[in-house]
Amino acid sequence: MTRTRMIVAAVAGACAVLVFTLIGVEPAFAIAWGVLAGVLVLCTQLVVPDDPRMDAPRIEAGPERRGTDISRMAWALNPSTGMAGELITRRVRAILSHRLQRHGVDVSDPTHADRIEALTGAGTWQRLAGRGTTRRELEQALAAIDRLSPTSPAPNSLPPNSHPNKEKQ
Repeated sequence: MTRTRMIVAAVAGACAVLVFTLIGVEPAFAIAWGVLAGVLVLCTQLVVPDDPRMDAPRIEAGPERRGTDISRMAWALNPSTGMAGELITRRVRAILSHRLQRHGVDVSDPTHADRIEALTGAGTWQRLAGRGTTRRELEQALAAIDRLSPTSPAPNSLPPNSHPNKEKQ
């Protein structure tokens, strides 16, 4: 504790005693309030400069600083029940649908159901499309997405420049 800090605290206490005396408070109470004011000034001088947050940059948290998609999807997994939330199920279903389209399979066409089963695994697409998808089923769908990645060879897939609807024309 430096001498300057002690002098500032004493001056603050003396000023408080003077103000309370001028207001009409009894001298004993004015002195007590002055001592309290001096102690408070002394305490603020001791705590504030040592606070590690004092020199930290102030970052405003606005709407652009919300959680990322990855963190929101991670919170969509319930570890106690093993259930996957709708957010992550929808995202995985959309990615799997996109990968299947790259392989010439239309998920909305019932005639492609056998091809979907062959590429994704038994019942994977149906479990993603239904309610109550579990974490295990989600992992199976992610494994199917990895198998259908653009870098992996796709059996019976269409060339990249052809479109599945061109055959119907």
